Amino acid sequence: MQIITTLDELNQAVLPPSAAALGTFDGLHRGHQKVIHTTRAYAKEHGLSSLVFTFSNHPLAFLKPEKEPPRLLSNPDKIALLEEMGIDILCNIPFTRELADLSADGFLTLLEDKGVRAVGIGTNFSFGAGGTGNVDFLNKVHEKYELTILTSPLLTLDGCVISSTQIRRAIGEGQIHKANFMLGRPYVIHGTVVHGDKRGRTLGFPTANISLMNAKIAIPQYGVYAGLVKAKGAWYKAMLNVGNNPTFDTEDIRLEAHLFGFDRNLYGETITVKLMEKIRDEIRFSSAEQLIRQMEKDKKATLLMDFSCGGILKL
Repeated sequence: MQIITTLDELNQAVLPPSAAALGTFDGLHRGHQKVIHTTRAYAKEHGLSSLVFTFSNHPLAFLKPEKEPPRLLSNPDKIALLEEMGIDILCNIPFTRELADLSADGFLTLLEDKGVRAVGIGTNFSFGAGGTGNVDFLNKVHEKYELTILTSPLLTLDGCVISSTQIRRAIGEGQIHKANFMLGRPYVIHGTVVHGDKRGRTLGFPTANISLMNAKIAIPQYGVYAGLVKAKGAWYKAMLNVGNNPTFDTEDIRLEAHLFGFDRNLYGETITVKLMEKIRDEIRFSSAEQLIRQMEKDKKATLLMDFSCGGILKL
């Protein structure tokens, strides 16, 4: 997959004729995937390259930083997923003042100059200065730019449109199963293992800890989850706690992962965590002994879960 990371690089690139999927794709959820799959299928049918035009940052990070939403997906994960989808060319460009000021016509001229013959777009996506470019605009001007317009209807779940906003809400409410369904894969958190209180070790459940205090990601509702953790190149079933340990009055917000069948040192190393199911809310216990009894129950619940489906879940 060819990757273009700046507007200057795109302006200088000589690209083959293509069909381009346009979108922020901040969650790369099922709705986004539909737009991309539709565009890629058209490209294949018409002998074109498949191209995705997206942003390496959320537009609000530039336009209104105080309103930037929590991330659902890291840039490296976004790139890897698009490569898995078979995309030929990825334009993953920072949203900057130059792009913000580019008119909808100017943006289509840029695409035309780069050999784009068809545009795939969700019905709720807008582009160009002030968001003036949308499906209606494309339908009016597509002949001028010799573009075929590929629109994808919005996907819904329980009467609500599948969107990054809905996924963030589900994660924040602890509905990780629902969030994973809308994403089409498990929600993932990456982080560097830091030193904690080492209390888990004395309780019989040593943990690898990731601080979430300043993380710009969607933080799950506090509680205990079952999941998978990648450490030292291998995946392990894990019992996860997200929160601040009210039993011991910990101030730091963190994710603590107890990996089953693993007893090596991970301090300073990056681990990948897939959240699969919520087991229970975070609770303040009256004693360490009461907490240990509950953790044994959580362990049993986690070990009984079957994650062989890989997280593409059915509701």
